[in-house]
Amino acid sequence: MTIDQIETFLAVVRHNGFRHASCALFLTQPSVRTRIKNFEKELNVPLFIHTDRTISLYENGKILLPYAEGITRLCHEARAELAKICTMHPI
Repeated sequence: MTIDQIETFLAVVRHNGFRHASCALFLTQPSVRTRIKNFEKELNVPLFIHTDRTISLYENGKILLPYAEGITRLCHEARAELAKICTMHPI
């Protein structure tokens, strides 16, 4: 599980699809689909229900969602704290 996979999962959820998520992430739509496919394979569970032009979350995705949000929040907080230290004590 990588932060890129988690952030991609959240982008697909927030943007309600792969196309808008790919724009937000500055990636191609196939790249976003591949990340999600690999993430699902790694977790060994499907995350999204794909219908004609919509997606929704399987129960697995609903369970993962708050964890994914927490993980990304912690990563952003850690980066912000480290950025403060780097400005005070540059290498």
